[in-house]
Amino acid sequence: MLAKKLIPLLILASLLTFAAVAAQAETQYIFPNSNTKHLTWDEVEAWDCEALNIGFNEIWARHGYIFRPGGACYNWFSQQEWYQPITHGDNQHNVLPKASQLEWDNYHLIKEVMKWKRANGLQNKGRHLPMPPVSFDLLSGFQYVPLKTGQTLAVYSAPSARAWRGANGRASVSTSGRVYAYGQENDWMMVMYETNASANAVRVGWINLSQLSGKKSDLPGSVVFGNLPMTLQQTASVTDDPVGMTSMTTLAAGTQVTWLNSFYSNSHMWDYIEFTLNGKVARGFVLSGTLGTETTDTDDWNNG
Repeated sequence: MLAKKLIPLLILASLLTFAAVAAQAETQYIFPNSNTKHLTWDEVEAWDCEALNIGFNEIWARHGYIFRPGGACYNWFSQQEWYQPITHGDNQHNVLPKASQLEWDNYHLIKEVMKWKRANGLQNKGRHLPMPPVSFDLLSGFQYVPLKTGQTLAVYSAPSARAWRGANGRASVSTSGRVYAYGQENDWMMVMYETNASANAVRVGWINLSQLSGKKSDLPGSVVFGNLPMTLQQTASVTDDPVGMTSMTTLAAGTQVTWLNSFYSNSHMWDYIEFTLNGKVARGFVLSGTLGTETTDTDDWNNG
């Protein structure tokens, strides 16, 4: 009975978290008109240097500039629907000559402002880079986290190196792509990332923060899960991919699991559970409506 009372409260908390996640724009520019009008110093100075780096590279991206794979510009512009990199030639001969004098003027202005900001210790002052658009149905509570690129991290289904690991024990995430995080538990972080764009597949799992290099102060904080004993009321497929819904395993009706939290996307409601898979602890998602309270919970209440 306690579980029945707690679940609505925990679901409400998840809904409030979801409401706090802003909808992402499909197309984002720092300077939408840098190819048609002269920018002013004030317009440019209003952004921090990280955003300005994207801002002046917008000029070249419009002409199909090919950015270094894994770099900040590559990661940013590859998410923009309008970006079409050239398919032949090179940047020096096929991109730079396309820029107009107006675009060159704006390029030099942005570079000048960046130099001035850095010289005066103001590189972090101003509007920050917008959150990049999401290319899949993101779960409630997850947010984009800018990680140091060039790292490949092992991903486990639960926050332990002994937990079950997908992709035949080889699941991993590259920090050169987009990574979204929900929160931390015991120096592990729950992440969501795309595994196969053409197949519309993602994975939700855990990375060990001790293996992550780079700035960590902007990462989401600790999370507390419900940890309620529950029983499957019907046979259910468990997945670590709440978008493509690729199955980790199938659990029979009557299986006892631990309910951790509820998550929501635009298309489904999910219960996040912990269970045992091939002798290892695992976490995954089942569609809401497949769980019920543990039988002894009700018996204890009736006997009271």
